[in-house]
Amino acid sequence: MEKVRLLYICEAMGGGVRRHLLDIIKNIDLGSYDIHLIYGKKRADKVFFDNIPNLKRKGIHLYELKELDREISIKKDSKALIKIMKIINRINPDIVHCHSSKAGALGRVAAYLCGIKNIIYTPHAYIAQSPNLSQTKVKFYVGLEKIFGKITKVTINVSEGERQFALQSGIVTTSNSMVIYNGISKKDRSKKIQKKNRIIIGTVARLSEQKDPITFYNIAKNIVSKYDPVDFRYVGDGPFYEILKNKIEKDNLHKRIQLVGFKNNISGELAEFDIFITTSLYEGMPYALIEALSQGLPIVGTNVTGNNEIIFHDINGYLFNIKDVNGAVQILEFLINNPQKIKSLGEQSYKIYIEKFTIDKMIEKLEKTYEQFRRR
Repeated sequence: MEKVRLLYICEAMGGGVRRHLLDIIKNIDLGSYDIHLIYGKKRADKVFFDNIPNLKRKGIHLYELKELDREISIKKDSKALIKIMKIINRINPDIVHCHSSKAGALGRVAAYLCGIKNIIYTPHAYIAQSPNLSQTKVKFYVGLEKIFGKITKVTINVSEGERQFALQSGIVTTSNSMVIYNGISKKDRSKKIQKKNRIIIGTVARLSEQKDPITFYNIAKNIVSKYDPVDFRYVGDGPFYEILKNKIEKDNLHKRIQLVGFKNNISGELAEFDIFITTSLYEGMPYALIEALSQGLPIVGTNVTGNNEIIFHDINGYLFNIKDVNGAVQILEFLINNPQKIKSLGEQSYKIYIEKFTIDKMIEKLEKTYEQFRRR
């Protein structure tokens, strides 16, 4: 049987989106699919660049486009569109699968103009879901998604909440959208690293506006002022790194609230956590939380799309409202004073991971979707 020519287009090859695409490419059946990837260089991270030699050895065709950039620019975007169209015409893919908003716009338009019928889109959280946007901007971004949605065969949302937002906004319909959860390679729970009777509450996230690190800091500052055996850790980097670092140093809390920076492999960090916390303002389906599940950690997080399909109240963790410092502090104080609860919630997290969020489940559903287009 002839291989399906599958073209991925992604501008944001960093963080969770990069993780998602690399996991697909490394685990999909390369005997059935001829994989091509167009990517933007500017937001690609070190992990992606380190993987390029291995991808090439596997026969993955890579196309770097310097014009494929996050910022809106008529000049750059026009050049990127033309270059994408040239690549599409050259390889004539059976399926074009676009990831994240910028590639979702340029990639889908290019594929449509080249006559590609099987256009798939995975948004990884819609920009319009951000609570910080004005209603005018929300309407603008929703309007764009509606336009591009008309040329999309199917939208694959990474969470049911994301899909419901798209349905309610008129971006997708029930017949041209579906949910496939992110998944990670199946692993056994790591043995917890003993920390001499200290509790570590931590997060793994980009230090960006979306992840709301200021609320994380305010929660941490409140807790460490009351509980000597509790420390906080933030694993990640980003535009808010220096802002948070300055706050920590100003309050002389660097021994209690630690900025770890970016880590290629977060399993070792998570093995030292007792509780995982997330303060995100909006999400698609966050990989860091799935990693936390796989490490058997209780999760305390904001009640937003994605998070609330991983965190189940009083089963494997607790939800609080965005920017609600007091609500999060009350939850953490309860857990700090009830170590058995931390243990029981963590056990449920691991069970949820095995049931819903393994890489095998994600790849199986994705390949079934692609195979539908092979027969058409």
